[in-house]
Amino acid sequence: MMHLTVSSHRRDGWSVVTVAGELDIATAGLLGNHLEDVGSAHDPVRLIVDLSVLAFCDASGLRVLVGAHEAARRRCGELRLVCPDGMITYLLRITGLIDVIPVHATLPEALAATPSGLSVNRT
Repeated sequence: MMHLTVSSHRRDGWSVVTVAGELDIATAGLLGNHLEDVGSAHDPVRLIVDLSVLAFCDASGLRVLVGAHEAARRRCGELRLVCPDGMITYLLRITGLIDVIPVHATLPEALAATPSGLSVNRT
């Protein structure tokens, strides 16, 4: 079993959280707690969750991302995802989350996007 690694740093006024490994029922709490801590440190909340090196995500992981997105919006903030084409993007697409949470292929793209930009719908 692969573990989850979560790290964060600030860049251009955004908190960038990088997630690597497997995001599942056993590890979702770790990410959820980290996102709560990072999100509460800045107002408004401006979070980018970089999933570009995430190997696996299940419904528990998606639930954490949706919860963080909703929490950011309640505080007049925003959550964006970095997710290049692959299995995680496919999962976001088939669940419809790609239309709810802004998804960008790269970190520079996520940083440069207009506020509350629409998701990138990659077909």
